Amino acid sequence: MTEDVLYTTQWNDFTRRPVMRHRWLTEAEAQEAYHGEDGIEVVDAVSRDADGNPIPRWVIGGGASGRIRVRFFTPGGSNWRTTDYDVIDGRLWRWICWTYVYPDQDTRYDLTQATRVIREEFRPDRTGSVQFDERDGLLHKATITDAPVDGFWLDRPAFGDWTNLANPDYGVPTDADWPTPS
Repeated sequence: MTEDVLYTTQWNDFTRRPVMRHRWLTEAEAQEAYHGEDGIEVVDAVSRDADGNPIPRWVIGGGASGRIRVRFFTPGGSNWRTTDYDVIDGRLWRWICWTYVYPDQDTRYDLTQATRVIREEFRPDRTGSVQFDERDGLLHKATITDAPVDGFWLDRPAFGDWTNLANPDYGVPTDADWPTPS
């Protein structure tokens, strides 16, 4: 297989292969799963290890509910960000995002080894919260109103158009988007 993207019904980020009793899908099978009610995982496979297993930058997962979860990985294989998209009125909404900070980018760490975890949750009414867990006993939480989250909407992409979902910063407002404090 020399594809830049691989498809499966369930992927293991430790072995970098489909989990037991699952396999790589053909593109036709993956398209059917994406448009049907089967679960599908889209695995970035641009980089490979010596055995040909993907070393993904991201994995996109979806199922019957229509919700989508995207996991982003460091070069060492640690999950550094997970973004959940909810389905609201037939569109995807960038709902909850976890960012994990590790001692370095080249070692594979478990989520529990993160030195900081940032959890963001926003709603279409422009409210939300951001929680910083410093893993040293400090927990900070901010509640936000009037957040500039209009860019969090995303039409469900056509099969194969993974660009927006594969962007870890999709819809994230720039500093200029935030209201000026009065």
